[in-house]
Amino acid sequence: MFRAPSVSTLVTAYFDPDHLATQDKHAQLCDRVVVESHETEAMRKCTWRVASQRQLPMIARPFVSGGRLSFLETMSWNRANDAVEMTIVPEILGGRVQIAGTYELTQIGENQIRRIYKGTITAALKLVGGKIERGILEEFTENMPAMAACTQGWLDR
Repeated sequence: MFRAPSVSTLVTAYFDPDHLATQDKHAQLCDRVVVESHETEAMRKCTWRVASQRQLPMIARPFVSGGRLSFLETMSWNRANDAVEMTIVPEILGGRVQIAGTYELTQIGENQIRRIYKGTITAALKLVGGKIERGILEEFTENMPAMAACTQGWLDR
């Protein structure tokens, strides 16, 4: 649940550079660059290239340029149904690892927005795919409440 005057106020934060910088700091991300951005009356979409500040395990470093994982993050807001679709695709293994999800946003009262997240994690890799998917899910589950709190703190300012 978020405290915000409207769904559009909350969604606007998802695309705001200051909000993104605040979240990136908490998530240990850096070098966010807009790759694509466009907006119509019906939707708003943006894709960013983002890098992690965290060190990769030694075994994974040879597969990643510069030793840091980068990924493409895409958000698309469908204004008609107030849904925000997002994908995260690490720039490793030819896109065989992907996170896709949807935030369903509903105004449930004055200054109250309910957000329901539904998503999938796919790691199309034989033998280790399931382990990678579970690791990503664990990380996502651990970090989602902190990112929601970060967004609420930003909205409260």
